Amino acid sequence: MDERKKPIIVRNNYMMVIVLIFLCAYGAIMVFSATAYQCSITEKYNNDSFYMLKSQVRFMLAGFAIMLVIQRFSYRLLNNLMAFLLYISGIASIFLLKTKLGVSANGATRWVKLGSLGQFQVSEWVKVCVIIFLAYLIARNKKHLNSVKLTFYLWIAGGIPAVLLFEISNDLSSSAVVLGICFIMTFISTKTEKLHVFVFLGLLILIGMYVWSIWSNMPTPEELSEMPFRIRRIASWLDPERYAATQGYQTLQGLYAIGRGGVFGKGLGASIQKLGPIPEAENDMIFSVICEELGIIGALVLIYLFGYLLYQISRVMMSAPDLFGGMLSLGVFAHLTLQTIVNICVNLAVLPNTGLPLPFISYGGTSVFLLLAGEMAIVFSVERRIGQ
Repeated sequence: MDERKKPIIVRNNYMMVIVLIFLCAYGAIMVFSATAYQCSITEKYNNDSFYMLKSQVRFMLAGFAIMLVIQRFSYRLLNNLMAFLLYISGIASIFLLKTKLGVSANGATRWVKLGSLGQFQVSEWVKVCVIIFLAYLIARNKKHLNSVKLTFYLWIAGGIPAVLLFEISNDLSSSAVVLGICFIMTFISTKTEKLHVFVFLGLLILIGMYVWSIWSNMPTPEELSEMPFRIRRIASWLDPERYAATQGYQTLQGLYAIGRGGVFGKGLGASIQKLGPIPEAENDMIFSVICEELGIIGALVLIYLFGYLLYQISRVMMSAPDLFGGMLSLGVFAHLTLQTIVNICVNLAVLPNTGLPLPFISYGGTSVFLLLAGEMAIVFSVERRIGQ
């Protein structure tokens, strides 16, 4: 049978498609559970308990549809001027946040208004563009991967959009993810491991010293309210009970939800914390709702799904027909790994609150759409061409 005439599903990795469907279905169910009540009593959502669910599912279906189309094109089309143009578009989108199109919330400007299409979260697009551009630079300079100079050039390429995100959108968490993607891609691809270890340890020491400076002189709740919000987040993470009525509120409520769930949970839809105590229950704190309703078992099932998806992506990365395809897959692997670990650690109070969504699970059209139509489409494109 002619390879070109095989249907899409035959040539795709069945298990990667299946696990994506399970993850998105899991996310849709939990978004509905976390938002149904609030939507039903809010005029903004037309008192429709299905309002956010319908919005999320539309973006999921659109993402899957476009993913199936894009993955039929060769990922090698990105290994040229297109990579540079996408990188420029990512930087340009950050500057749109400074225009009248920018939308601010919770002290950060992260969205651009797109008229009737709603809002577009710029940082999600930037992550896709950075992955493609770094993969292009690494593949183009594969003969110089032992060069320290090249490593610094790659860090600069990843650092520019990260710094712009931080300065213009005040989005430190997304900036850190972009830098993390850059660091992982260069660590795996280049032969400058000692430099990476030195920089990593140096950053850990600096962060540790900064956290210790706050810990050693913890402000009173009244003093904390006058401090920059990043200091407020770190202080409330270090001692949430001291600031239980203010900055530590979200952290404590999330932990209460996890504690209430126990091993088997209170049952789907039975969360109490989602009804108000947990701010942003459908976004960065949705893992706490999952633990409360489905317990440790439900959380472990979700973690297994993420682990299996990452395993499948790693197989594509290791079997990619060229360095460019391998680096693209590595970038997607790094992004999903970092964001999943950080989100779960925030919910468990292992890390300070960052505002990062849980991939495929948290409410947010831009995130789930670009994960499917952008990053996973590229991985499938690489997978389809293994052996060619």
